Amino acid sequence: MGTNSSGTANLALEQATSLLRQGEFARAESIAIQAAEEDPACAHAWFLLGAARHSLRNPEAALSAMERALGLDPNLHEARRACAAILLESKRSREALAQIEELLRRRPAATDFLVDAGVVLEALGEAQAALARYDAALQRAPGDFRARLNRGALLARLGRLEEALRDNQALVRSHVGSAAAHYNLADVLLRLDRHAEALAAAERALRLAPQAADSLMLRGLALAMLGRDAEARASFSRARAADAAAAAAYRAAAASAAGVAVPQRLTLDPRQIRLARLLERQKTCDWRERERLIAGMRELAADLQRAPAPLEEMGLYHTALSLPLTASEQQALARGIALAAQARAAALPPGPAPADSSGKRTHTRIRLGFITPNFREHPSAKLHWRHLALRDRARFEVFGYSLHRGEGPLRQHIVEACDVFRELSELDSRDIATRIAADGIDILVDLAGHLEYSRPEVFALQPAPLRVSYLGMPGTMGRELINYRITDAFTTPLAEAPCWSEKLVFLPDTLFIYNDCEAIAATVPSRSACGLPQHDFVFCSFNANYKIEPDVFAVWMRLLARVPGSVLWLLDGGEAARRNLRREAATHGIAPERLVFAPRLPHAEHLARHACADLFLDTFYCGAHTTAADALWAGLPVLTCPGETMAARMSAGIVRAAGLPELIAADRAAYEAAALRLATQPEALAAVREQLARNRTTCSLFDTARRVRELDRAFEMMWQRHLAGLPPQSFAVAPEAGPDA
Repeated sequence: MGTNSSGTANLALEQATSLLRQGEFARAESIAIQAAEEDPACAHAWFLLGAARHSLRNPEAALSAMERALGLDPNLHEARRACAAILLESKRSREALAQIEELLRRRPAATDFLVDAGVVLEALGEAQAALARYDAALQRAPGDFRARLNRGALLARLGRLEEALRDNQALVRSHVGSAAAHYNLADVLLRLDRHAEALAAAERALRLAPQAADSLMLRGLALAMLGRDAEARASFSRARAADAAAAAAYRAAAASAAGVAVPQRLTLDPRQIRLARLLERQKTCDWRERERLIAGMRELAADLQRAPAPLEEMGLYHTALSLPLTASEQQALARGIALAAQARAAALPPGPAPADSSGKRTHTRIRLGFITPNFREHPSAKLHWRHLALRDRARFEVFGYSLHRGEGPLRQHIVEACDVFRELSELDSRDIATRIAADGIDILVDLAGHLEYSRPEVFALQPAPLRVSYLGMPGTMGRELINYRITDAFTTPLAEAPCWSEKLVFLPDTLFIYNDCEAIAATVPSRSACGLPQHDFVFCSFNANYKIEPDVFAVWMRLLARVPGSVLWLLDGGEAARRNLRREAATHGIAPERLVFAPRLPHAEHLARHACADLFLDTFYCGAHTTAADALWAGLPVLTCPGETMAARMSAGIVRAAGLPELIAADRAAYEAAALRLATQPEALAAVREQLARNRTTCSLFDTARRVRELDRAFEMMWQRHLAGLPPQSFAVAPEAGPDA
């Protein structure tokens, strides 16, 4: 440190320090500059200058001053910590960690530095390393507040909720006057669905810090889960009034934790929050409040049928497809989401007029634009690259529009299959619509539906004369977003047309298109390698966990009870799903170890292991779609029972197109009886497997080129109708003429 120890210099440093504490940062900066000019070797003057500039939101200048201070006095630890903080705020986390590691090298036992290291490691996404630093700090100082606070919060984010609860309970006992401690306790109680206790903890935090926006937001969530909707809305309003930026930050963090792509779409409507939270439990097969959820969803749908209103929470529609809702109830939810999309579109800055067919079109081929957030390593993407590549280039130009960035070979296949491919994820919805209109797209095809990262407001802006929905989510998009939905008459009977906002286009046999180049790994694992019994019957259902529901699970458990030694092979959905499903099995009197969970594998290897199963059992309300086609492609028979909605009928349409109508049960009793027969009569199952093997090269399901030709005719028919000035109308695509026609 510098040697100037005059009273004047010391007085200036004390004055700058005092001004910083008072929040008078500009005056503090001025005095610190003067002190540093008078004694350039005074490290503390440079440190105070850096602190003032940091407070004035000038991070680069602040960092420069702090580094100058460290150059003069490498042992000025407060300057090094400040450097780390500035680097962390500037997203330079690795450099921040280097500064903290240097501090620990100089003072290995300093608990503050260990906690700092944990904070930076969390920012780097290295949760386990961060936890180790917090643990090390607590070993040295069991009562350290920051270490215990951060450890409890991290454990909660990692889903280790009981451990987090113990940490936070200990913290509020030792620091009863800390608002942060009570807030963290409220947070973990909310995650544990102990809503009344969470509310009480949030109230204690607010008594200590009445204007804390995060505590007010958390209080609102607890009230919403308790059904106290008016109070919840008031709490959210108080949070925004107290600190709008902090309330928005809380909302963004909650959106990220929930997997919501756009924070503004995380609803603050208490009922939607409550239902979304209950729906999230379905993803881990937690059915304890399923009846409350179903009743709530039916009530919401009824309200929307009576008085349509915007519905921001898109997950309320997608995940709800696994509930026993009618097609008309699903339509009411979709219409609410469409209204929200239209409202977002209307709020966007003005842009070009919607696309039309006013004679300005200069290209001769029909321009097809395919838009989705799933042009990446995603299950639906493997269906698309092949049909994009096979499209007849004499009649069509193919544009691909990506709404979510990704890398990998699957994406590269899609890029190469398009004439033009555009990554649009960084653009706002108005700019996306403008880009599509500028490309002169004639027919814009949505391949996703109302899913995360989708942009239904782009369709509300009408960037192409015709908008079409294909594959993606098996349900209506609602309202005037889409002109046509491509389906087939089995999956969507004409009688269901009133439950669709779109006009229906019926392909001849099946709407589903499969990639006939899908690779299956040459090496088939042994049953023992998969954790399966060598000789006993293996029932299988590789559906996503949210599709598994109590009704079908009860049937599965009865089958396990009646087929000795048999097991149920499921896709591994994580520790919570495993725990919940094993608990449910036990309640049916089935040993939990008779549920076997398949880890995620590369797709070719996943297809190869289907050979280890005997029979695929479908779910009831939202059946297997791509999953069913994958199983059939791999040679595994799929038993299904169609319901009343598209989501509940698509798998039966897939099985039908594979030429196996005998695997489509008329009702649930027939489904259970067929599964039992196939599991106990080896010759019956062998006959089905042989039939599937014979059909694989001839059935409609796997005739990708034929499906592309059918789709092309559908696109031409709707386009010709448009050119004739006729409004969209449902129609059927005629089957291809046979070789003898």
